[in-house]
Amino acid sequence: MLNNDLSSDLKDLVNKKLYRQRQLIEEIQEQNIKINNRWVLNFSSNDYLGLTQNKDIKTSIINGIKKYGNGSGSSHLISGHHLIHDEIEKLIAKNLQFNKSILFTSGFAANIGVITSICSRNDVIFSDKLNHASLNEAALLSKSKFVRYRHLDLSHLEQLLQKHNGRRKLIVSDAVFSMDGDLIDLPKLIDLCEKYDAYLYIDDAHGFGVLGKNGQGTLEYYYPKLDLSSNRKKRLIYMVTLGKSVGISGAFVLASNQTIKYLVQKAKTYIYTTALSPALANGIFTSLTIILKDKKLRKRILQNIKIFRKTIKNKILLTDSITPIQPILINDTKASIKLSQKLLDKGFYVPVIRPPTVPKNTSRLRISISALHKEQNVKDLAELINLNL
Repeated sequence: MLNNDLSSDLKDLVNKKLYRQRQLIEEIQEQNIKINNRWVLNFSSNDYLGLTQNKDIKTSIINGIKKYGNGSGSSHLISGHHLIHDEIEKLIAKNLQFNKSILFTSGFAANIGVITSICSRNDVIFSDKLNHASLNEAALLSKSKFVRYRHLDLSHLEQLLQKHNGRRKLIVSDAVFSMDGDLIDLPKLIDLCEKYDAYLYIDDAHGFGVLGKNGQGTLEYYYPKLDLSSNRKKRLIYMVTLGKSVGISGAFVLASNQTIKYLVQKAKTYIYTTALSPALANGIFTSLTIILKDKKLRKRILQNIKIFRKTIKNKILLTDSITPIQPILINDTKASIKLSQKLLDKGFYVPVIRPPTVPKNTSRLRISISALHKEQNVKDLAELINLNL
């Protein structure tokens, strides 16, 4: 019986300390959240710039509801593609210097939709070993040959590019890895694509809004040493999500004219779903405008990151991250859970990340630093970790 099988699997997760539960958030005020009727500092959110609570964005969403209603009412190819959708697609394409962009309902939907549209049985997908689950799922669903290379090991990737051939070669990678906070070498990946006639799909969920002079993400961060002539740029498909630094939900995919036109015709997660609410799109337009113009939030979060890394005494615990993702590597799951609870008792909410989200024996506290955090908040958390490790 199905229920018996599921019960057995659930018990196994409990016994292995891998059973996860949703944390109920009762209220939120800036960097504070209320859990079990108690206010604690939130160091778990991907709201890196604090824009989920921005008053101007809230006003834009309310105005969007008044103008468009609560939802889009249909898919993009029927009657759900509103003027505001078109305007934000043009805004992001212009500022990130791409020909066109397309708006999806989430980053997961974008990854599935794009990769399964452009790759199939006769193609080869090369994927970093620590890529997000959505990229791996997309590769498997595409029915392409799925080849994984060691994390950030481009020599290994090159060996695999030499070994495996197909109608089309696609390298897929996170730009900033969500559990470690480390960064790809984008210029070298582009070089490999040129050398082996491959295409590159980049998921910049955690870089956009934070990295780059104007917050335009990993691509802008590398601009000074990135050769993106028109022919090379045609090899790049670039995805940014809107639920992290942008503070709302959804995702953009940026690429050549032909690629975007093709996705409108073929991407199932774009075609066969209700379009993102235009009211939310109205808020996204305001949020993108803030990110592209206001450098203060970015300066604040980068300063908080520096303070945290400087205050942690045992540097071995840290990963090589310049991003808001600052994991504390403990490895043992039980020890990680114990420390997380100690921090919560002291008023800091820091979640444990454990297998299968991360590889076996790499459990960690995943600390997410925000522009909303005060410098003293960051110092206090780091000092508390120092006392307990």
